[in-house]
Amino acid sequence: MAIDFSRAFRGIATGALGAANQAIEQKDRMYAEIAVSAGKNYLENILPQSIEAEKRRKENYNRIFSLTGDRNFTELMDRDGFTTLNNGVTQATELYKNVDKEKLKAATFETSYEDRYNQRQKSQREKYDPILKQLGFGIGGIGPNTVKAEIEEDFVTGKDTQPAKQPTGTADMTQQTAMKDTDTAPASTTISDFLVSKPVTFQLAETEFARVAQNYGFGNAIKFLPGGGIDFTFPGEDRTKYNALRAETNEVLREFLDKDQKVNTGQAVEEAAKRINFRVHGTYSDAFGQGYRKKDSKQGDIVGPGKPEYKAEAFTDDFNKLYPTDIDKQNYFEEKMESLGTTSQQRYFALSAPENIPFVVTNDDGSKTAKTTLRKYLLGLVPSTF
Repeated sequence: MAIDFSRAFRGIATGALGAANQAIEQKDRMYAEIAVSAGKNYLENILPQSIEAEKRRKENYNRIFSLTGDRNFTELMDRDGFTTLNNGVTQATELYKNVDKEKLKAATFETSYEDRYNQRQKSQREKYDPILKQLGFGIGGIGPNTVKAEIEEDFVTGKDTQPAKQPTGTADMTQQTAMKDTDTAPASTTISDFLVSKPVTFQLAETEFARVAQNYGFGNAIKFLPGGGIDFTFPGEDRTKYNALRAETNEVLREFLDKDQKVNTGQAVEEAAKRINFRVHGTYSDAFGQGYRKKDSKQGDIVGPGKPEYKAEAFTDDFNKLYPTDIDKQNYFEEKMESLGTTSQQRYFALSAPENIPFVVTNDDGSKTAKTTLRKYLLGLVPSTF
């Protein structure tokens, strides 16, 4: 129902109109007009924009955590305002590739997402409650609370005056200063205390990796030759799986170096297998629940080289609540796939999608294409050979 602001104005001005002093009357009328104008601006402009800003912030927060699985990093990204940006998820996932995760894991923060959200509401109430009470509206019944103007500048963009606590006993951490708060997206130096400036790149030798990879379903496809070479005979898309596991292993090698910079290959491959399982199959399990599973010929499923390996029934109710629209789901799966560093990892992600899940694709201009399936759509985003 539309709000009659003129009626509210008449209510405020009544007392002043009965005054004998015309100067006081005019002054009170001016104050009343200001109050009505401020209330109207709040209800028609500030409140809707604030609701949308909070919605975007929460969605980005959830997506960053979903992509990284790192709560401290997600809190840091919200605290520094990345969750308020349209491209904040992309920026955050790129930053995460170069974060010192152990260092960040040890850090604690004075405020959480909920603390900052509650502070934004409190500041909004303190600013607008007096005006709205004069207009006869109870602010608590209006809806989600975030204001624009200076309140948006202070809180919606991510300003947080509490610094990160530094763990004791770490020499380089004691030299850190409090993270700077800015009104716009922070430069990379804002989180420089948690970034690895020049990460060392390690690549595991093919032979060394292949010897361990035999234990991860590739034994029949790998043959070591007398001269030291390797003969690969991968059926179907097993080459993609092999390359994806190797790429994931190379990403975690630094975590398994001894004091002489030698890699514990067995531990590295084991960790890589767990990681890629979480990043790929964990994603689909989040979306489809227990309905996402590997096909089984004993249950009448068609299996074999070149055939889809996984199936599911439908998106879970919880997933539909988090990602209710077609474009929400499209963005979710695209971001998950793009967070994987190599083409082989991305193709493995696409191959692992369940078959026959209806999927509607939205083009850049907002138009929708004909229905396809989730698996076909994702496979179309990555090359078949590389």
